[in-house]
Amino acid sequence: MGKTYFLFGVHNHQPIGNFPNIFEEAYQKCYLPFLTTLEAYPKVKCNFHISGPLYDWILDNHREYISKLKMLVERGQVEIISGAYYEPILPLIPDEDKFSQIRLMNEFIRKNFSATPKGIWIAERVWEPYLARIINLANLKYTFLDDTHFRYAGLSQREFSGYYLTEESYFPIYIFPISKSLRYKIPFSLAGEAIDLLKSFSAQGDILVTLFDDGEKFGLWPYTFDWVYGKEWLKQFFELLAQSMDKIETVTASEALEQFKPQGIVYLPCASYQEMEEWVLEPESFSIYQNLQNFLKKSSHYPAFYNFVRGGFFRNFYKKYLRLNYMHKRMLFLSKKINAHITPEKNKKVFRFLWKAQCNCAYWHGIFGGFYLPHIRDAVYYNLIKAEEEFDKKYSNFPLIVEEGDIDLDGNQEVILKNRELTCIFTPKGGSLIELSMRREGFNLLNTITRREESYHNKIKEKSFSLPKSTATIHEIIQSKDKDLENYLIYDSYEKVGLVDHILSKDIDIESFKRGKGFNSLGNQAYDLNIKRKDDKINLCFSYSHKRFIKTVSFSKESKFLVVYKFEDEHLWRNNLLGVELNLFFPSWQDIKINGQEFSLKEVVLAKKTSLLISDFYRKIKVEFTFDKADLFILPVYSVSSSESGFEKVFQQLSILFIREIENDKFHLTCFLKKRR
Repeated sequence: MGKTYFLFGVHNHQPIGNFPNIFEEAYQKCYLPFLTTLEAYPKVKCNFHISGPLYDWILDNHREYISKLKMLVERGQVEIISGAYYEPILPLIPDEDKFSQIRLMNEFIRKNFSATPKGIWIAERVWEPYLARIINLANLKYTFLDDTHFRYAGLSQREFSGYYLTEESYFPIYIFPISKSLRYKIPFSLAGEAIDLLKSFSAQGDILVTLFDDGEKFGLWPYTFDWVYGKEWLKQFFELLAQSMDKIETVTASEALEQFKPQGIVYLPCASYQEMEEWVLEPESFSIYQNLQNFLKKSSHYPAFYNFVRGGFFRNFYKKYLRLNYMHKRMLFLSKKINAHITPEKNKKVFRFLWKAQCNCAYWHGIFGGFYLPHIRDAVYYNLIKAEEEFDKKYSNFPLIVEEGDIDLDGNQEVILKNRELTCIFTPKGGSLIELSMRREGFNLLNTITRREESYHNKIKEKSFSLPKSTATIHEIIQSKDKDLENYLIYDSYEKVGLVDHILSKDIDIESFKRGKGFNSLGNQAYDLNIKRKDDKINLCFSYSHKRFIKTVSFSKESKFLVVYKFEDEHLWRNNLLGVELNLFFPSWQDIKINGQEFSLKEVVLAKKTSLLISDFYRKIKVEFTFDKADLFILPVYSVSSSESGFEKVFQQLSILFIREIENDKFHLTCFLKKRR
C-alpha cells in the first residue's frame, strides 16, 4: 500500500460579454467561498487557472481576492497556471495571437503574484498535436488533458496516472491526464467516497493522479451551492484530505514534476473531452453513435471497446453552424489583416479588441448555451467591429472602402463595403447581406442564427426530461425551463440573414412563413455579381436569370443603403409575390418599439405600408425603412437550445418580410441606420 499524490486544480472562467450580475453571483457563490475554505486548510494544496476576463473583473470589483490568492501562492499552497489571456480555443486562432495572449497572461501572473508560470491551461482541452511546439516556445513546460485523449491514442489503462511527455518537431512538453472517474465523483458524491477513491489508486504503490476541472462546479452549477457549502461538502473534503496526509498528499504541478518521472512518451490525437466530441455531431450521426454506445454497453467486453468509440472533431462546429462559421472566419480574416500590418507593441488598443473577440464561449455549443447566447455573440462582434474601426482609422483609405474576399471560405467571393458609419458585407449566395454593423456603436444588426435541428431536441419531443433528484453533474441535468417548447422547434432551409429573396405564393400567411411553408427561397441560389463604382457611390448588381430580375444595392458615404429590384418580365411573377426578408438582431426585445408601439413578442401583420421605424432604446439606435407600397410580416425568431439550467427558448432576432406584388418593373427599399439622440 503506497501513497496517492493528488494534483488538484480548478479552472475559473467567465466569458467576455457575460452580465455583471452573473460575474458577481459566480464570485459570491463559487470563487470566494472556495478560496476562503481553502485558506483554512494550509496543508491542502491546489492549482489555479483563472481566465483573463475574470481577472479583469476581479481587479475592478474585488481586488482583495487577488491579495488573498497571492498570500496562498507565497506560502506555497497554490500554484498559478497560465493560459491564453482571453480564453480562446487555441487551435482556432492564428499562432501570432496564441503567443501574444500567452505572453499577456504570463506577464499578468508575474506582475500580480510575483510568480513565473510553468504550465498552461488549454481552453476546453481542445488539443491538436502541434500545440506542443507552441507551448514549448512560449516557455511553458506542461499542460492538463483528459484521460479521454490518452484512450483515443490507443492506451488501454483502466486509470491513467502520473504524467507523460510529448513533442512536436523536438519541442517537448509534459501532459498530466485528468481522471474522468474523479471528475464525475468530485463534488457529486459524498466527500468520504471521493477520499476512498483517492486512496484506492495507491493500492499497488505510490501514484500521482490529477483532477483539474471547472471551478464553477463548486457552487455555481445548478444545485451545487447548497451541496458544496450549505451542506459543507468542500469543508468535509478538505478536512478529510488534511486528516489523510499519510495516505493522500496534495501537490502542485511543479512539485509533481520534481517528485515523479514521466511515464514515457505519448502522441495524442486531435481531441477534446468526451462530451464535447458528442456535442459536435450532427443529430443523425449522434443517434448512430449513441446506439453503438448502448449496444456495446450490453457486452462484458465494453471496457475493452470503450477506447475505440469516439465522436466527432471540434472544428466541425463550423460545418454544423454556418453563421458560427462566418463569425469565426470573420475573426480570422481580421486577425490576418491586423497582424500583417502592425504589432501589439505598436497598437495595443487594436489587439486588445481582437483578442477579446477570440474568447471561446461563443464559438461552440454544448450543454452550455454557447453560440446560442445572443449577448455572448454580441460581445464577440462588438470587439471585432471596434478592432477593425481602430485599425481602419490609421491604415485604411476612407471615406469609402470596397474589398473582395472569401471571408467565410464557402467558395464565394464576399464584398465588403465600408464607410465611417457602416460595414455591409454581401454574398453572391442569394445576393444576401450577411453583416450590417454600425461601426461607432460596435453593433452588428446581423448577429443572427439559423435554426437547425439539435440531437437533444428529441428529448423535448419525447418529453423525456425531469428534475434531478440529487446533486448531479452538469451532463446529467436535463429539464425544461419553458412550456410547449416543441411548438418552437422550427428549422430553416436557408441562412437567416438580410435581404434574402423569396418567391411567395399569393395566399401566404404569417403562420406559413413562420414555419417555412408557402414560399420558395432563393437564399441558396447563386446570383451573378457585377461591381460598379462611380465617384462616391458603389453599386452591387446581382442578377438572377431564372426569374429575370436584377437586384442593385447602392452604398455611399451615408449611414444607409438602397436596394432596387428591376424585373425584366413581370409575367413570370403573375402567380407569385416577391418576398424580401431581413433578420435584425436586437439584444433586448423589451426595449424595442415598432412604429412607436412597444414590441410584445407578438407577430405583426401590416398592410400597404411605405415606411417602417424600429427603435432600440437599449442600444439607442433606430432603423428606418422606406419602400414602395408593400405588406409586412414581423415576427420574433427563437432558438430552442440547451443551457446549464435546462432547455429554453431564446429570443434571437426580429424577422421582417416585405411582400410586394409585381405591378410594375421596380421595387425600391432603403434602410437608414441612425443613433438615437
